[in-house]
Amino acid sequence: MKRGLSFQSWILGGCLVVVLCTLIFVGLLLEHSLGQQMVANIRESLQPELRALRALVADRWRPEQGLSQSDALAEELGRIVGARVTLIAPDGRVLGDSEVPPAKLTALDNHAGRPEVKEALNQGQGYSVRYSTTLNLELMYTALLLERPGSGRLIVRMAVPLSHVQQTLAQIRRLVLWAVFLGVLLSIGAAYLVARSLSRPVQVLTKTAAAIAGGDLSQRFRRYPPHEIGALGRAFDQMADNLQSKINDLTRSRDRLEAILRGMVEGVLVTDDQGHILLANRALKQMLALSVDPLGRLPSEIIRNAEMIEALEEVLAGKDYVLREISTLGDRPRHLEAHVVHLSYAEGQAGVVCVLHDVTERKRVEKMRRDLVANVSHELRTPLTAVRGAAETMLDGALDSPQYARHFAELILRQSRRLERLVQDLLELARLESGEAAPKVQTIQAAELVDQVLDAVGQAAADSGVELERRLPKEPLAFKADARQIEQALLNLLDNAIKYSRRGDKVTLSMNHTADQVVIKVSDTGPGIAAEHLPRIFERFYRVDTNRSRELGGTGLGLAIVKHIAQGHGGRVAVESTPGRGSTFRLILPA
Repeated sequence: MKRGLSFQSWILGGCLVVVLCTLIFVGLLLEHSLGQQMVANIRESLQPELRALRALVADRWRPEQGLSQSDALAEELGRIVGARVTLIAPDGRVLGDSEVPPAKLTALDNHAGRPEVKEALNQGQGYSVRYSTTLNLELMYTALLLERPGSGRLIVRMAVPLSHVQQTLAQIRRLVLWAVFLGVLLSIGAAYLVARSLSRPVQVLTKTAAAIAGGDLSQRFRRYPPHEIGALGRAFDQMADNLQSKINDLTRSRDRLEAILRGMVEGVLVTDDQGHILLANRALKQMLALSVDPLGRLPSEIIRNAEMIEALEEVLAGKDYVLREISTLGDRPRHLEAHVVHLSYAEGQAGVVCVLHDVTERKRVEKMRRDLVANVSHELRTPLTAVRGAAETMLDGALDSPQYARHFAELILRQSRRLERLVQDLLELARLESGEAAPKVQTIQAAELVDQVLDAVGQAAADSGVELERRLPKEPLAFKADARQIEQALLNLLDNAIKYSRRGDKVTLSMNHTADQVVIKVSDTGPGIAAEHLPRIFERFYRVDTNRSRELGGTGLGLAIVKHIAQGHGGRVAVESTPGRGSTFRLILPA
């Protein structure tokens, strides 16, 4: 882009033009006025001489004189006054001229049409300034009418060269030119100082404006000269302060909105009235597993869910609100609840807001609740059916036979105990999940705890032909936890290990600790657990071998109780197992 003249150049150029025009005009006016004044002064100074000439001519000129006498008179008078003297008849004929020989008088033009002659004939005195072709000079002509009774009329004209006037004007012209030159130099200097004093603040203001336009809002003018530019700079700084304040407010609002959107667990999607995405928070990108930046795109370009696209299109088409439940595919399938609402955020501008709620956990809990009801119903149905069948058999006549009566009575007792254990485990699990059974922390000596739980399962291990082993560190080990809950968790783990071990297998209870945790391990050399069962082993009512578990009297809730006890203490439970080589359960608690 071609750069124009600077502000300083415009001021300098303008001042120079004004000064030049002013000085030239003043010089011309001065020269013209001075020339006229000098000519007027000369004219006034010639009046006495002209009157004296008229008196001399009146005494010495006679109408009957010839050209030679008249010319001699004119020549004599010219010597006297030191100027050109011409005697002219009323009809315009030249009768004598101090500068023209007598032989050439007849060759001169008729002077009747000369301005000064005409004026003298009409008014008695005439005056004119013009260039003389006879003498090749600029002359001032002054004429008087000589009129005597009985002797005719005669015009006496005196011509004075204006060469000294021209010389004087030439000198004045030179002085004016020098004055113009000096005036231009002085005006350029003064204009430069003035322009610099004006242009520097303008340059600073321009630089400040460019910096602010480039994004540096900290720049300010902060120079306020005592003229309009100072007022402009003050207004500019105030405007920049207001702009900075507005931008800060908008930035805070934007950051607050972004923080809110980042912190929301709900996914948020906003589109314009054409369907192009204006906003998408992080939760939405994670929910829909978006791998590209969605801004500016259409939902159909990046979202692979027909139900959600259909809901967005319905609201864009005119609906105010649409609610849909959608499911996503992928490594982590999700169940989402989409609330799609029509949005009007400015005059003539509209769009769509879609809020996604992740209801995967709720669906999972609902499924677990349904499964729990189904599992509890199934678990209760079996012993209740057995009790009912035994009671009906006894009522049908088995009471009369002591042998059968005892058998069915023992069956009823065994199934009622199973029901009791199931109800107790359900109540315990409910208390743990609800937080009612909060751990009552106390100091536990590891050796005492191990001895207690091994003594409690010692008879069951002996009956099953399973060997029990304890492993503790050499130095005494103590930690803080709820003794009753930890004991219950260990009994559940040992009971499962003994039940599922074969005769001759070994069950080992060991403890060790690090700087930040206590690890309790229950290991067995039993048949082990297949890998596909390990992720679900701690779920309620989940059994690896359903028939064997029921035969052994298990409720399917023991490991779930262990998991909730560990979580209640801020720890966790883990399992490692290899089919045919046994299993190891770890209860890991914070030290």
